[in-house]
Amino acid sequence: MQKFCPEWLLSATVAVAAERYLVSPLSLDLFAKKYAKVLSERYAEVGPDLIEQSIEGYLRVLSEAEAQDADVVLRSYAYNRITFKPNGEVRRIKGMFSSELDGTKLAEYNLEQMIKSFRPFFFNLRSKPSMAAPPSWSWKQIEHGEWIVDLPEVEVSLLDGFDDLG
Repeated sequence: MQKFCPEWLLSATVAVAAERYLVSPLSLDLFAKKYAKVLSERYAEVGPDLIEQSIEGYLRVLSEAEAQDADVVLRSYAYNRITFKPNGEVRRIKGMFSSELDGTKLAEYNLEQMIKSFRPFFFNLRSKPSMAAPPSWSWKQIEHGEWIVDLPEVEVSLLDGFDDLG
């Protein structure tokens, strides 16, 4: 039985896809399709609609608050989701007998929950600048990150729109 993408990884992936979308001439659905495909190669299918609607939700939160630093917020959100567990404990991706990249038995996410977790982070970040990702941080620094270290460099192109045709 194929396992589901961990919620923390899906949230971080949505954040990196949103950050990339903001500086790209490509459409949002291309990013959603590409990242859904990448995650679905390792976990039970992650629908592009969930990713696209989550990106829209993150960007709506930023827009409503008139955030001037959306890229910094999205990068910081990904950093915090990858680096810390919800209780504030440091996330150790690789344990002695398992990895947090192994996936979960049940889907721990839905659209409403994805956006609900982003909104308070954004407002907390405004009052606690220490939550921001260090300027020198990159996904490549994720200890035992295996394949996820390459997520920000996943190639997204117009051709990704044709993957589901034919």
